[in-house]
Amino acid sequence: MESCTTMLQLKQIQAQMTTTGLITHTFPVSRVLAFCALADGGDIRYARLLFTQIGKPNTYMWNTMIRGYSKAQIPAIGFSFFSRMVREGVEMDSRSFVFALKACGQFGRVLEGDSIHCVIWKMGFDSDLLVRNGLLHYYAEGGFLSLARKVFDESSARDVVTWTAMIDGYAGSNCSDEAMELFGSMLLSNVEPNEVTMIAVLSACSERGDIVMGKSVHEYIQKKSVNCSLNLLNALLDMYVKCGCLLAAQETFDNMKVRDVFSWTSMVNGYAKCGDLDSARKFFDDMPERNVVSWNAMIAGYTQNNQPNDALKLFYDMVESGMVPTEDSLVCALSACGQLGCLYLGQWIHNYYIDQKRILRSVILGNALMDMYAKCGGIGSPPEQMVGILRNY
Repeated sequence: MESCTTMLQLKQIQAQMTTTGLITHTFPVSRVLAFCALADGGDIRYARLLFTQIGKPNTYMWNTMIRGYSKAQIPAIGFSFFSRMVREGVEMDSRSFVFALKACGQFGRVLEGDSIHCVIWKMGFDSDLLVRNGLLHYYAEGGFLSLARKVFDESSARDVVTWTAMIDGYAGSNCSDEAMELFGSMLLSNVEPNEVTMIAVLSACSERGDIVMGKSVHEYIQKKSVNCSLNLLNALLDMYVKCGCLLAAQETFDNMKVRDVFSWTSMVNGYAKCGDLDSARKFFDDMPERNVVSWNAMIAGYTQNNQPNDALKLFYDMVESGMVPTEDSLVCALSACGQLGCLYLGQWIHNYYIDQKRILRSVILGNALMDMYAKCGGIGSPPEQMVGILRNY
């Protein structure tokens, strides 16, 4: 099993186990099930078939199926396995609840999450730290901050995961003041922050535009020798860019031994927003790889600095490269059309991408279209096009 990497190899091993009788033993069959459900080369459908053939699956096997369906991005079926555990009276452990909560978080069902909370309470798992952390993370990630804070406040024991989940919940919901206040309380409680904590705190600093606190956090990271992963360095870079401190951002970028598309895009964003389009374009051109966010950042830089010709040329280059535009791409392109008074191109974007439903309609796109038509003189009196846009968006 250790060297197994494909389903073909797995089925050969399973055949040998059937021949030798090992397939009737709990540990070997649980390993086979885990590979099918969780390994990159596995097959969740085959895992389900195997699961139905097991006479009395144990808790580990049920948990494996919940995890497997979450990993396969089919969380509703994963949750259905948890529901069966409840109905059939299957013995659960703390991980059963954590995996079920993760599945609920994936498909955004509030009632199901609340039902898990009730089962946790009824079965006496409400004091289990792993379960409480899973519950807190579920509520915080879903934006139910008052419920998350209630779980946090009622926790008799808190570890770094508890504190980080609550801080990250605040930071992710743009409650940066609450995030920073809780981080201060965490330090006073003598719980050592980890890398994930620091990423959440830096996100809060970015939201507040608080360069003083951001630099203090950077100093703390260096002083405590917090593991500086690529994600943490990118969070530092993002904080300096959003706080307008490009010298520190450039220094951070230069000192990074490994960079990804996020690192490069942050620098493009930073220089574009301060009006240094030459530097922004140099970073853009030097990028080893680009995603749609990178293209959008550079196009937005041109439109925000009143260079619509360059914006539309880059939009054309993006489409020609095979990159599929997003809502942000179209908003920037429509803004450039408005600046140029280029009604024909604006109408083409409207028809090709929006009317033909290549991009979903939204209020933001509706506003961009109205602005473009107004600037291009495409809305007459009476404003039939304006009324049509308002009705559709």
